[in-house]
Amino acid sequence: MLMDRGVLVRWNDEKGFGFIQPEKNAAQDVFIHISVLKKMARKPIVGDSILFQTEVQNDGKRKAVIASIEGVAVIAASATPRSHSHIQSRNENFNFNNKSKAHSHSPRKSSFNTIIPLLIIVAIIIFGFKQYQEFNEAPAIDEVPVLTNEDIERMPMYETKSRTQATATPSFQCEAGKTHCSHMSSCAEATFYIQHCPNTQMDGDGDGIPCERQWCS
Repeated sequence: MLMDRGVLVRWNDEKGFGFIQPEKNAAQDVFIHISVLKKMARKPIVGDSILFQTEVQNDGKRKAVIASIEGVAVIAASATPRSHSHIQSRNENFNFNNKSKAHSHSPRKSSFNTIIPLLIIVAIIIFGFKQYQEFNEAPAIDEVPVLTNEDIERMPMYETKSRTQATATPSFQCEAGKTHCSHMSSCAEATFYIQHCPNTQMDGDGDGIPCERQWCS
């Protein structure tokens, strides 16, 4: 779009406006405001050559809507891309650093997550092995002889009672002061005492059967 050219003949720096005398149609000056020159590297001064486009206002006067100072650089257009490029570069560096940190930490996390399950498995194996050793080293329980019906029938009456009670209560021990039948609780206990404990007085006739009236009758 073609631009008109003119000379800035008046300028009020405090209020930010002035007037251009165009090369063509010089009979009417053109109003110009600082807002249309905001992209310039410096403020306008009287005598500057101005390139401009105008529009006619309601009062019939012309006003510059697009303008530039001839020979003066435009800085606003170049400042924005440079700033944007700088910000983008910083963002890219930030993202790259974050990715590098994440990548450097990931092998540590991976190896840590691998070690924990292995330690748990090893602990379970050791515990199971110790339990197996303790089970094998446990002393075996003495077996109690099993009497058949024929064995019971062949035994004398007192011996049958003695074996039966001995099987039910397999263990006795000699206690001081227990020497008479009144101290006994069964034929088996009396038989145990006359066979293993000294000074018993429970077999008066010496036939090997104690307490015939009380327990082994």
